[in-house]
Amino acid sequence: MRNDLGLRHPTGELETKHISMVVYGDPSGFSAMAKTVGYPAAIAARMLLDGEIRSKGLVIPMTKEVYGPALARLKEEGIHIVTKSTLQE
Repeated sequence: MRNDLGLRHPTGELETKHISMVVYGDPSGFSAMAKTVGYPAAIAARMLLDGEIRSKGLVIPMTKEVYGPALARLKEEGIHIVTKSTLQE
């Protein structure tokens, strides 16, 4: 699964971050799509239930409080995160 995020820095410079979750499906288990969609949702739900995420309302996973533990847990599930950035003028 790949997500591309566009950023405009205060200098006006444009950056695109490419973030990929890489994993293979299991012929006798979950598909790669099920893993890359289901695991992050399940991890976030567990973090909410356990009180690890204390923010209220709509929370995007752009703070270390959220994405740090979530990425570590995804790695434990065999999902590798690959990132790349490209700058545009």
